[in-house]
Amino acid sequence: MRIILIIIEIIRLSCGMNVLGSVGLAAPLQCDLCQQKEDHTTESELNLLHHYTNIPVYRKDGDVILGGLFPLQRIENRTGIIRYKNVALAEMMAWTIDKVNADENVLPGITLGYEIRDTLNNAPFASVQALELAAKNVFGVVGPGSSMVAIHLASLLGSLSFPMVAYSSTSDLLSDSNRFRMFARTVPSDKYQCKAMADIIHHYKWSFVSIIYSPELYGREGADELTHLLEKKNTFVDKFHPLIESKITDQDHLDQLLKGIVTKPPNRNTSPASVIVLFATRDYAEKVIKSAVRLQADGIRFDNVTWIASESWGARPNIISHFMKANIGYFIGMKIKTFPVTDFLDHFRNLTPETTENPWFKHYYKEEYCKGELENCQHKEYQQDLYDEAVLLAVEAFAHTLHDIIFKEDIEQGITERNSSELDQCVVAAKPISNTTDLYFLRNSAIGKCIFQELITGVTRTRTRKELRFNDTTGDFEAMFTYLTVKHSQLEDSTSDAVEDALHDIGYWDMTGLYVDDYDTVPFGNSPVPVSKCSVDCTPGQWKRTLEKKTCWECINCDDYYFSNTTNSLKCERCERGMETNDEKTNCTEIPRTFLDYKHPAAIVLIIISLIGMILTAMTIVIFTKFRDTPLVKASSRELCLVLLAGIFLGFISTFFSIGEPSSPVCLMQLMTGVLFGTLTIVPVFLKTFRIYILFFQSIKSAGGPPKYLQPMWQGMVCMMLVLLQMIILMFVIIWHPLKRQEEFPNDRTVLLVCSGVHSQDTVIALAVPVGYIAFFSILSLILSYKVRKLPSNFHEAKYICLALTIAMIVMVAFGSSYFVTAGIWQKFLIVIAAQTIALSFLILIFYKKVLIIVFYPERNKICFAKDAMKNLEMSRTEKRKSFLESQHCHMCNQPLHAKPGAEAGLISAANMLSGIPKVAEKDKVVIDKELQTQTTECNIASTLESGSAL
Repeated sequence: MRIILIIIEIIRLSCGMNVLGSVGLAAPLQCDLCQQKEDHTTESELNLLHHYTNIPVYRKDGDVILGGLFPLQRIENRTGIIRYKNVALAEMMAWTIDKVNADENVLPGITLGYEIRDTLNNAPFASVQALELAAKNVFGVVGPGSSMVAIHLASLLGSLSFPMVAYSSTSDLLSDSNRFRMFARTVPSDKYQCKAMADIIHHYKWSFVSIIYSPELYGREGADELTHLLEKKNTFVDKFHPLIESKITDQDHLDQLLKGIVTKPPNRNTSPASVIVLFATRDYAEKVIKSAVRLQADGIRFDNVTWIASESWGARPNIISHFMKANIGYFIGMKIKTFPVTDFLDHFRNLTPETTENPWFKHYYKEEYCKGELENCQHKEYQQDLYDEAVLLAVEAFAHTLHDIIFKEDIEQGITERNSSELDQCVVAAKPISNTTDLYFLRNSAIGKCIFQELITGVTRTRTRKELRFNDTTGDFEAMFTYLTVKHSQLEDSTSDAVEDALHDIGYWDMTGLYVDDYDTVPFGNSPVPVSKCSVDCTPGQWKRTLEKKTCWECINCDDYYFSNTTNSLKCERCERGMETNDEKTNCTEIPRTFLDYKHPAAIVLIIISLIGMILTAMTIVIFTKFRDTPLVKASSRELCLVLLAGIFLGFISTFFSIGEPSSPVCLMQLMTGVLFGTLTIVPVFLKTFRIYILFFQSIKSAGGPPKYLQPMWQGMVCMMLVLLQMIILMFVIIWHPLKRQEEFPNDRTVLLVCSGVHSQDTVIALAVPVGYIAFFSILSLILSYKVRKLPSNFHEAKYICLALTIAMIVMVAFGSSYFVTAGIWQKFLIVIAAQTIALSFLILIFYKKVLIIVFYPERNKICFAKDAMKNLEMSRTEKRKSFLESQHCHMCNQPLHAKPGAEAGLISAANMLSGIPKVAEKDKVVIDKELQTQTTECNIASTLESGSAL
């Protein structure tokens, strides 16, 4: 059946069908990734090569044949260009088979042959070559090179039951045993390489990387897997940066791509990526690194960038040499852990075109040793390639597997015990095969499955390793990677040998995890490990708000009165009340305390007013004291006036306790002076007003002398008692709730030092009693002064008291309402200016006229003047009464008679005329009585001037 399938495929290809359709048997893999070519080979060139029959084949006959597929040429301008590195791989397969044939312990009596073909690194052409091998009954295939080609061939050869072992196909897609049933490989899957990359990134605590990847399957798949692993480790991948195949030769395109990675984007809180993973094949990687060298020469800084190289170029001297020529950053390369094959190195070093049948070696020899001419050729030291050992392991795996099958005593039992549920029963000979003529079973499709099952389940001892194992489920090879870097001490020389010497192991990764020498700082020279984060660290004074990606954040400045003093703080702390943050928002400092300082303009104004008021009050006290025995001072009730002046003076003094920094003693004095100012001012005014009211109104009714309790001694005692009562109330207030300094916060920016006041409920309750006491007497005084406001002109003091009290009430209402809509020191200013206004109004309105008479008009401050004034007052009022009576009498006599119709009208008019004079006389009698009472009162008041008992 297998032979029929092979013939069908060959017929399809040889009949001129499109080469791209030759992979029809690869139908199980339907994806875009598999439809792209890794080379720049065009379809027309493939068709040309399809009809080109002179394709070299490296062949050696044997009892059984092992096929080999290597990308040995690439097509440029319809010409095949030798891939010199892969020539050594083909030679390694041939050399290994020769060594197997020379080993008597492996396949004794059986000779292995080989047939090595070129794939051009192209899937359709490789399919043709694979079918050619299948037609010649090879028992297995080593190769091909790239993952994309391997995906096609694994499906094709798997459907034909041909086992295949790849030496450099690393795609994780190939681990799917359901789709690739006969595929194994001697290199680790890319998923293990990605794990090794993710672990080294996590080891150095890099949380932000950029990935540049090549457009073919290797790059795309690796970038996807690495991104998935990094996100699990909370590492943010900035974004994919694909290398576009059509623009890979465009220098500007590469330059712009790298600039966008290593320079910080404007108006973003993110930092430029300092770790770049270049997951690309060697050709793409070299172009990117050359672009970095070019940008570095133009001034773009790469000195803090760390490049992480995938295994495809991580150990290539021709690329790594650029890191030695220019300062384009640090380098960490991934390399599959391999072991040296020293015998082959000697063999290949001594190989010449005459000593090998390798058809590609002549071109290699001419270019590498002879510089294009076959004269003066000099052999160079050959450095083992990354995949040399992988080819050796693939060949030896096939050889030892074939040996185990042929020379096993109980073949069927040995195979079915391993995986009898997934394999058909092997159709083998009834007895062990011991001669080369009985190899017919190799052409049976079931035996291909047996070979593959034995290969992935068995343990092989090779030339370089004690044992070779495959994963019996996926066919994957045991993964082990080495981390490489370049020694910075050897940057002067960038030759290939120098690069090999400069490469330095810093650790390794295997299936158990990562090991890196933490004391080895070679990757970064003497510098600390570079930091690579998605966002710059949030400095103290900022807080970190995590974005959608957990490893990315934005730094937000702390608001006013909030601070953070650690890096990458998750929140800003609130300053305590009365504290504000410094300019950097890293700490809290005390807000300067605000109070009405003596240097403040408002305080200066208050002090000036107070000084003026104190001087005027002191002068008034001196004048009243000096002229205390004069009639005017006696009549003004000098004792009450002195108490009133003392209260006014205390009101001006209280200004100085309201200015400056408050303290407990200052607050106490401020309370006491304020309350005493109100009490000593209102109580005398109340008594003076009350006395005037009693003298004029009660004396008019009684027509007797003034009551005894209105005499100076009794007035003084009442005043002392009322003041003493207020002092007792004040003492209880101070004991119950003593005033002290406190801080008020009109807003977040201001801390006001005040004495505990209206913002404290307890204080309001405590102060309500003494303030209410003052308010009670103020209202009574205002009512009484209003009633006696129209006294005779010689007793106008009540009028001025009424005016002073009215001003005080207006000031209290106006300034009190303004108090609650102002803040800070202006509240204190309003309180003080209100007190000063009240004190000045009392001082001026009550004492101004008296002081003016005492000082400037002393002749009016005599008893005779008062008597003359009373006499003139009496004469004036007598004349007014006489004139009034005469005018009333004339008015009634001359009043015209209003006629009304009929006799009734005449009678009424006559009655009016007869009754008019008596009515007028009766009215005059009442008026005269009232005037006499008033005159009597005024005479009694005037008579008291001599004894000094009047107002």
